[in-house]
Amino acid sequence: MKRIMTLLATISILLLIVFPSACAKSDGSFGIYLADSGEQVLSLEHIKAYHSLDYSFELNTKGIEKWNSYHTYPAEPKLAQSLYKRDFILKINGSEVCRGQFYSLASSATYDGIVILDSIMKLDSAHTAIKLDFGYPPGYFSSTMSSDEERITSDLESFFSGRRLLVADEGWWFPS
Repeated sequence: MKRIMTLLATISILLLIVFPSACAKSDGSFGIYLADSGEQVLSLEHIKAYHSLDYSFELNTKGIEKWNSYHTYPAEPKLAQSLYKRDFILKINGSEVCRGQFYSLASSATYDGIVILDSIMKLDSAHTAIKLDFGYPPGYFSSTMSSDEERITSDLESFFSGRRLLVADEGWWFPS
């Protein structure tokens, strides 16, 4: 029995050494949370890459499933059955980086603040990303200074670079 326990412990340690990312992804180091409930919408384990030139988060299969779980409409997108206009908090290592609102390209209303687009659309294998932006429509942002935008994007780039998830290009997202 002691040999079996020793063998299992050795195998566990080797797995942690060989596959450290398997244990590091759900560590609470990154998250997008609903501001009203504190529920985590997305975490590091849902992110395939962060594209620094267009501020898009490319989601993996698990992330797409999680994102789509917030869309309860049967066929056509409905604002009330999505994340649209819900407030979020983006955190890195437990510290708040920014607050904003889930928003949609389908909206004709402007928003002066940080947004995550497109909150009413389900993702699929061809459309795998959501985009952080500063105001809606893009560029409509006067309440936060450019230094805040630089701080937020710098924090995101540093975090994802350290996890080898930073891609210095534009994702699939629509051109701004």
